[in-house]
Amino acid sequence: MTHSQQSGLKPTWQMMITLYLAMMSVGMGQTVVFAILPMLGRELALDQLVFQLPFGLGAIQGKELTITSLSALTAFSFFIAAPYMGRLSDRLGRKPLIIFGLCGYAVGTLIFNGVAALGLSGVLVGTMLYVSLVLSRVFHAVLMSSTHPASAAYMADVTSISERTRGMGKMQAFNQLGVMIGPALAWFVHISYLAPLYIQAVISFVVAMMVWRFLPPLPVMRRKDQKVVSMSFFDPRYKLYILLSFIMYGLFGMVQQTLGFYFQDLLHIDGVRASQIFSMAMVVSSAAMLIAQFLVVQRYAGPPMRLLRRGLPFICLGYGLLANATTLPTLLLAMSLFGFGMALTASALAASATMAVQSNEQGGLAGLLGSTAGLGFMIGPLVGGSLYRISPSYPYWCAAAVMFAVIVFLFTEGRRKGSQAK
Repeated sequence: MTHSQQSGLKPTWQMMITLYLAMMSVGMGQTVVFAILPMLGRELALDQLVFQLPFGLGAIQGKELTITSLSALTAFSFFIAAPYMGRLSDRLGRKPLIIFGLCGYAVGTLIFNGVAALGLSGVLVGTMLYVSLVLSRVFHAVLMSSTHPASAAYMADVTSISERTRGMGKMQAFNQLGVMIGPALAWFVHISYLAPLYIQAVISFVVAMMVWRFLPPLPVMRRKDQKVVSMSFFDPRYKLYILLSFIMYGLFGMVQQTLGFYFQDLLHIDGVRASQIFSMAMVVSSAAMLIAQFLVVQRYAGPPMRLLRRGLPFICLGYGLLANATTLPTLLLAMSLFGFGMALTASALAASATMAVQSNEQGGLAGLLGSTAGLGFMIGPLVGGSLYRISPSYPYWCAAAVMFAVIVFLFTEGRRKGSQAK
């Protein structure tokens, strides 16, 4: 029984749009920094930092890896905090945790921008600047980590099993739309490298006020004195979805975090122009995502996993095109294929996972999935930065190869289960 059935609350378009906007804001907040951090990091000379190793073992210059490690450490913080926030939403309610995360994002962004501004002005430099940026991003990630699991659990609470795929599909579509639109704010780097982050902070705060005004609270099913059920990443009910989420978002983080460098180096343009081209690519990818969502996902009535299998080849092809790209049109085509595939797979993955657990576990599961995505965004940029140091195309070849292996595994697994069912 859903929360809406218990309380007599019927979902309205107003509350659903508010919930969708909250998820879109989360997606934008997670990735807007991806579009500017590569160029901002170079402007702050983070790629020139030389770190002295202990015990007289010498020194190391991380180059692009130093910059991508900022995103990795942020994602690690999200990975740690999200499961706790998801369980907390089971106990304290979804709405307060959604608002807390959105407002926390705005506050955390102001702190990060303040540190970055000191770096751009030369007040903070070198290792002290890098450490300050890391601390500000970690604080930022912990504050914002509650919105995603609480919003996903809210949607699971107010939809029946038969409505779950479409409901989660729409919400994940808005989240992924935000993931794509966030980097599009990089167009405003002509004002300042930090302007896109200030804009996103304002958006997050406005959406928080909308949630406070328009989203009704739900009754809390888990009492404060009720024992919390421990949820493991390796629970057989949903461990496949956890693994797929880690792989998808790990590859996503690896590719998106290096695209800023890739566009700048491949097209031989400056940092501001690279950010704007990246913004254009994200708009194209977002348009493809919307087309997939409204022409395919919302009309689809079959099993979610079948939809996921159909979406993965588009992502694989997009990665392959990126690896072979030499011109801007090829880059844009690759990003459109990627966006189309992500719309199919993200919606199907989220819907499949929610059907595996009980209603009082939705917050915990949403926290695990959000945490897994955060872990992917931690590992992905580190791997991508390391591969990029060897060759700019290597992150995209790696992503295409891993995605192809996933496709083969799911196809083989599907045929095996089909044979057992006969």
